[in-house]
Amino acid sequence: MDDKILIDYCLVSKTLIEDRLVSPKAKALYAILCNWPHGYDCSLKNLSDEMRSGKESVSDLLKELEELGYIERNRIRGPDGRYDITKYSVFTKPSH
Repeated sequence: MDDKILIDYCLVSKTLIEDRLVSPKAKALYAILCNWPHGYDCSLKNLSDEMRSGKESVSDLLKELEELGYIERNRIRGPDGRYDITKYSVFTKPSH
């Protein structure tokens, strides 16, 4: 396979794509999460900018993916005790 082709694609779970319980917008958000490199700042602001949607809308999509078991969020507190970053685990099949 041509190296350029490999660079221009990301892998998205076929299970998720075929899951009729997942809304089309949540599938798009899942694809974005799969495409971003490990360690990328997946803040609600960055996700909202990428989706061209409001933070509340993106938050609802994240909840949808989480409730269906396709992602898991782990909020990490900073030195001041406030939530500083959120780490996402993305699953190819529902985790529950």
